[in-house]
Amino acid sequence: MDYPYKVGFGTVSEAYKPYWNEEVHEYIIIVNNDDPLCYNSTVMGQESNHMASLTTLGYIDLDTDEHCSEKGTLLWEMRPDEYKLEIHKSLFKGGIIYHIRAAMQIDNNVLYPLEVIGEWPMEYFLDNLYEAYVEENHIQVFLETTTLGNLLFNKTYDRFDGMIEFKGRKIAISIAHSFNAKKLVSHMETFVRDFEVYDEEMRRYAAEKLTALANEQGDSNVTKENIYNLLIPEVIEEMITKRFIVYYYCDGLFENNSIKVEYDSKGPRDAELWDDISRLYF
Repeated sequence: MDYPYKVGFGTVSEAYKPYWNEEVHEYIIIVNNDDPLCYNSTVMGQESNHMASLTTLGYIDLDTDEHCSEKGTLLWEMRPDEYKLEIHKSLFKGGIIYHIRAAMQIDNNVLYPLEVIGEWPMEYFLDNLYEAYVEENHIQVFLETTTLGNLLFNKTYDRFDGMIEFKGRKIAISIAHSFNAKKLVSHMETFVRDFEVYDEEMRRYAAEKLTALANEQGDSNVTKENIYNLLIPEVIEEMITKRFIVYYYCDGLFENNSIKVEYDSKGPRDAELWDDISRLYF
């Protein structure tokens, strides 16, 4: 969706104006996960275009700083093209905070959106309302991506989890939960797309760093090439700092520990042994 986006006709329709405050404010809102309702209605004896409505979980009035934690309604008259193309179904999605211009209905918690200015970064008051709604309704929360599928929110570890295939094997992926999760997704998609190159570089780095340790712990004949060939990627994590961590299985070479290798804008670094990471993912 390109922003700003004019909702419906960009103004309260004449038939509805007696029921709405004339003053338009800017709000940030969050809605539930339900699909919007769509229906025809007759106002003051005149049939309107199709109407759309959604349940809001709360809002903040940016003009007055009013914080509302009560459920309300988002209601607007659709243009014929919006109805035909079903734009109303994707205009507002649960869990995303939207910055809108809207009129408030007189005496009721009903907003008539005129424009979606854009998406809003993390706002704890509204995020907490959505989190409570998710817990109350036992809802699974997903982060939609273009190439990585839908990533499931893992509340225990505050991250989004998914799975990719690499050379015929499954690799778990996770992206840190943050206000810029969409940017992190973009970086992860790039990292995964070119992972064959990164994987080669990281395995070479880990073999260089850990060969001496392998010889100290066991067989003195372990070579860098042995370690390089044994390492199998199991998990790719992306942190809030856009730093990647890849965990490798090494076929029991280090008493079933994983090998953790970090990768940042300068390349691989900090190869070290780590507790068996598979217990956190598989």
